[in-house]
Amino acid sequence: MDKRIRRPAGQPPAGVQLTTFFGRSRELVEVCERLSAGDRAVTLTGSPGVGKTRLAGELLVHMNEHYEASAFIRLAELGVHADIVDAEQRICNLLIAALRISHHQPNADPTDVLIEHVRDRRVLIVLDNCEQVLDAVAELVNRIITETVMVQVIATSRPYLDVQGEHRVHLGPLSTPAENADRAAAERSDAVQLLADRATAVGRPLTEQDDWQAIVDLVRWSSGIPLVLELIAAQFGRGRAPAVVLDRLQGGASLKYGPGARGIPKHHLALDIAITESWDLCSPQQQRVWARLTVFSGGFTLDAAEEVCSDELIDRGEILETLDHLVRHSIIEGASPDGRYRQHTFLREYGRRSLSTAGELNDVSERHCRWIAGLARQAAEQWFGPEEVRWLDLVNAESRNIAAAVAWCSDNGLTERGLAIMVDVLLTRAPFFFATEVQVCRRVEELLREGPVVASEVRISALAMAGWVWIALGEQSRGKTLLDECVRLACEVGKYDSPAVQLVEGTYEALALGQRSGFAKLAAASAGFRAAGAEGPAFMADLFHAMTAGLLGPADEADRMSQRCLSQARRRGAEWAVTWAEWTRGLPACSEPVTDNPEPLRRQIALGDLWGPGWWVERKAWELAKDGDYVGAARAIGGSDSLQARHGVHYNGLASFKPHRGRAKAEIALVLGPVESTAAYLKGSLLTDEQIVALAFGDTEPAAEPTLNERQWTIVRLVAQGLKNQQIATTVRFSVRTVETELTTIYGLLGVAGRRELAEWYRARSAPTGSPTAPAGPRRRG
Repeated sequence: MDKRIRRPAGQPPAGVQLTTFFGRSRELVEVCERLSAGDRAVTLTGSPGVGKTRLAGELLVHMNEHYEASAFIRLAELGVHADIVDAEQRICNLLIAALRISHHQPNADPTDVLIEHVRDRRVLIVLDNCEQVLDAVAELVNRIITETVMVQVIATSRPYLDVQGEHRVHLGPLSTPAENADRAAAERSDAVQLLADRATAVGRPLTEQDDWQAIVDLVRWSSGIPLVLELIAAQFGRGRAPAVVLDRLQGGASLKYGPGARGIPKHHLALDIAITESWDLCSPQQQRVWARLTVFSGGFTLDAAEEVCSDELIDRGEILETLDHLVRHSIIEGASPDGRYRQHTFLREYGRRSLSTAGELNDVSERHCRWIAGLARQAAEQWFGPEEVRWLDLVNAESRNIAAAVAWCSDNGLTERGLAIMVDVLLTRAPFFFATEVQVCRRVEELLREGPVVASEVRISALAMAGWVWIALGEQSRGKTLLDECVRLACEVGKYDSPAVQLVEGTYEALALGQRSGFAKLAAASAGFRAAGAEGPAFMADLFHAMTAGLLGPADEADRMSQRCLSQARRRGAEWAVTWAEWTRGLPACSEPVTDNPEPLRRQIALGDLWGPGWWVERKAWELAKDGDYVGAARAIGGSDSLQARHGVHYNGLASFKPHRGRAKAEIALVLGPVESTAAYLKGSLLTDEQIVALAFGDTEPAAEPTLNERQWTIVRLVAQGLKNQQIATTVRFSVRTVETELTTIYGLLGVAGRRELAEWYRARSAPTGSPTAPAGPRRRG
């Protein structure tokens, strides 16, 4: 059972499975068998364009149902990283996001966070295109293998990883027909089948009337490399006969024997020639767009391409037609259901070199940065409305492009520009929603260290926003450091009264210190933002005012501000904002706390909010204690502490929270006594995330756990004794696969997140008399 709110397991990225799968059944079966047998790392190796990514995607689909969670990560766009530690952390951050791990630890190493969350869980990780960050991937995979129990990794790479226990599967070219094969014989080869499929896809199916000798020669010339075959099919789609395509490609084949070509594999040269031929078949405008698209990271939309690729040489209205051409000719992957186009790694590298050679790299990168800055600004200004969730999703979808634009700013000494982008990203609140605020704030701090210490508006805003986030996370010391610097610079230029400064200082006083003096500053921040037309930030100032008034009182202030926030959010139609305004209405300082409406929390969960549910559980604990349900309150406090520890937030350390928690704990201890209160607390702390959140719905008595059969109880007992799967299989005379299958079933039945929690669960229960190995069933949890 997932240690978070359960979400569906991952799928291959859009584009990986857009085509029919050919010719890799043997490798597919081999890898599936290796994974089923318990191999921890499988590396698919082979030359560029041979189909490693396609096979990895197919493997994920085939094996997905056997895992609690999975992730498919494209690494090509990370680029070459000389710093292994930095590259490893970036990969881990991508995995944390893909696995929807909610964590907010500001000082935690991303690798440690990842390992801790997957340590005892059955997870499949696919790392695609590892070659540019090979050392970092090898270090990460080694840690995963040695520090987790059931995590398995599929890597695709030109060289192998060379890690402990690695199983290597080399992908060679697809089978090709004999030199003079007739059509019937040729169609039995995988390479011809793939070519025929792709030709049909571009509207030019192969028929009996075609020159099959030319087709056979073409396929043999391709060396059976899938990417080359797709490019050949794309030329068929342009109306070229197989013999014409063959003639042109063989015209470039003399390069195989040119200077410097000795020792280069034939199929490598075939790929270069095929891509060059595809390039040559494009018009100068199409070539220019192909090259310019390479500044994007993580894909792009039509709107983005129009914004970045058009100029005085390329009209904006021509971009769509050009993209259609590039899709038809397999240069880019067509728009997937999320509306994003993507490029194959090797084709992107080719275009990137061409962009640099043409002297356009910096200009197009500048336009890319300008586009991202505009998008972030627009999102920051317009999120407070009916399209709130769309803006959140959009900012998250463009996270790699945002990172690329900010990196370009950093590399070119434009730190203020990079800071402005990051401030706008924080203003959208997307980092809170997707639990990436720690990464974003760290990047802000890096930029602050890079740039000159000047009292600019952007720098003051960056200090304010990053400090505000740290304070909201309960990181008071880190937030206070940024706040002090923010106030110092603001005072230098007479900007102390600016709304950003008032927001962070008011939040610190009210939320972190528990002082009502912060209310006036939050009110001033709201008025200042609203006067500037910034309705979203004004709402956030009001929301923190309502939150802290609901915690500190007085009642009239709490009532007024919570109603004000709810009215604003409803009027604007901002769905996520409404759920938070509803939360403030149930805080204890309100005259009549609204605590019997679970719908806002359900909506947060449905939206995928990784931040809000924990706050509802903490509030529920106080409510239960007030209502006299001390056992339920103790469980909720244990669950809240567990959620915070897992996800790295520390709001219990905030002064505004302490009186309510302290009062609840004192009442629990007085009524239940130390033994019973501690037992209830521990039971709450051992619940899964979804069980803990159920407490906020009022389900303080989790359902009875199902009965385990004798075999399952035997396996649980042996796990608690520290035996590994192979040792258990030997002891009970089952296969390792049977043990693994039973463990997966047990995890699901009991709602535990792996071996460690299963052992804790077992040790917390005693076997009934007369049945030392097979109790009739576990006692009810709680």
